[in-house]
Amino acid sequence: MEQYNPREEVLLLLTDIDRKKVMSSQGLFGLLLRHQFVPKQERAFMTRLFEGTLEQQIYLDYVLNQFSSKKMEKQKPLIRNLLRMSLYQILFMKQVPSSAACNEAVKLARKKGFSNLSGFVNGILRNIVRNQDKITLPDEEKEPLSFLSIQYSMPRWIVETWRQDYPY
Repeated sequence: MEQYNPREEVLLLLTDIDRKKVMSSQGLFGLLLRHQFVPKQERAFMTRLFEGTLEQQIYLDYVLNQFSSKKMEKQKPLIRNLLRMSLYQILFMKQVPSSAACNEAVKLARKKGFSNLSGFVNGILRNIVRNQDKITLPDEEKEPLSFLSIQYSMPRWIVETWRQDYPY
């Protein structure tokens, strides 16, 4: 029997959510229920990776679009979620070495039948690792709504509503 891979489990769940096959709360509950006997630390890793990737999705897509010639909305769902999940580990999970996040992403791309895109995945992620200091956000003065939406990974319509309700 093949040992489960926590990153693969999260990737599959993110892809199901992306394809609107499952709601996030139900999906996470099912994931944790299926793996209730794995060590608590691994369940915590899966939970943080899953929830963090969803919470930061707008920001992650914005960053990935800066480094990819093919925009995120045009990517295959599995590759899109693999890039998001891996970038979340690189930018927000400091206990995960960037090299491990990149290597695992390439392995998963190959395992899921995307060997032809494994170099693409590797190239984008390693380029971001090398150039994290070059990530730019929209200009806060010229585009305040876009800036707030990306910075806090909030849908623009929520930011617009808040600005109307709480002007400054």
